[in-house]
Amino acid sequence: MKTIPALLITLSIVVLLLGCATRYPLDIPEEQWEAMTAEQRLQARQQQAALDQARAEQRAAEARAREEEAARQRAELEVRRQEAGFGERVQCVLREAEAYLGGSWRSVQPLALDVVQGMEWGFEMQAVEDGRVRRRGTGYAHFDGTRLTLCPRSGQYQTHAAACAQVVGTTSDYRRGLSERIEGHRFLRGQLRCDLHPASAVPRRRN
Repeated sequence: MKTIPALLITLSIVVLLLGCATRYPLDIPEEQWEAMTAEQRLQARQQQAALDQARAEQRAAEARAREEEAARQRAELEVRRQEAGFGERVQCVLREAEAYLGGSWRSVQPLALDVVQGMEWGFEMQAVEDGRVRRRGTGYAHFDGTRLTLCPRSGQYQTHAAACAQVVGTTSDYRRGLSERIEGHRFLRGQLRCDLHPASAVPRRRN
């Protein structure tokens, strides 16, 4: 009589074999495949190869489109940074930072943010251990002129701002330098310092 461990091993092997069962081109059932002629099988393989190629090309095109869109957004953000008016651009540093990664709070590298009013800016969080990046996470910063919001997902500042980390201040506060401890539920926490960017800290003269 087999022991329970032996039965478990046997069951695992059966499941593995079922998971590795042969798949025929175009998901043709085995019975139908066995009844097909050599020419029909060749045609099926060619059609499957064409489908695989088309899918690969589509994935590559989508990846290129994402890269182009990201580049466009970066260029647009850089233009907005250069053209930012008084009080429209803040630079922040988050120190003593911890991010909720992999189900627990982990110390992450200090974050530097350069955000322009009205534009969302993505950033990366890195948990480093023994000199290596062990965990990564992403976040999104948005500044509306008085409120800086850091969220785990894009656009969340509009719909679920309560789940984000936030700091609020007047233009004068940011001009003097605003320092507060922030925390977003199971997201990000630390000591945040924000200042107006020098180029947007002085009102422009009117002609």
